[in-house]
Amino acid sequence: MTMFPHRLVLARLVLMSMFILMLMSMTASQQSSSTPPSANDCKNAATTSAMRVCENARYDFAQRELNAAYQSLLQHLDSGQKQKLRVAQGAWVRFRDANAAFESSLAQGGTLAPLIRIGSLTEMTRARVSELKKANLQ
Repeated sequence: MTMFPHRLVLARLVLMSMFILMLMSMTASQQSSSTPPSANDCKNAATTSAMRVCENARYDFAQRELNAAYQSLLQHLDSGQKQKLRVAQGAWVRFRDANAAFESSLAQGGTLAPLIRIGSLTEMTRARVSELKKANLQ
């Protein structure tokens, strides 16, 4: 049986959600804490809300890494290359955000939609960090 593309995307999202559910967890009492969740807290997450706290922390970390990699790369470029990177980065941010919105829309109305969105943002940001670091080595 051939699966339609939208079913493949939905299957991917379900698998990603299951993976996140297995890896991300923390107790409800720790959600109100102002300190970031520990790896152990996230490993034992039991609610969607707790998983979102953990995934938000992962995204914040990935975003800080992205900013550092971007700034580091800028220091090694001439003015023309810097302008091209700025244009490319702006386009990439718009694509990342639109793609995450699309992926989460497949679970629209469900409690996992925000978790899918932040998970997509995190994974795409981590991939971009790798790309920028690779470019910095060339």
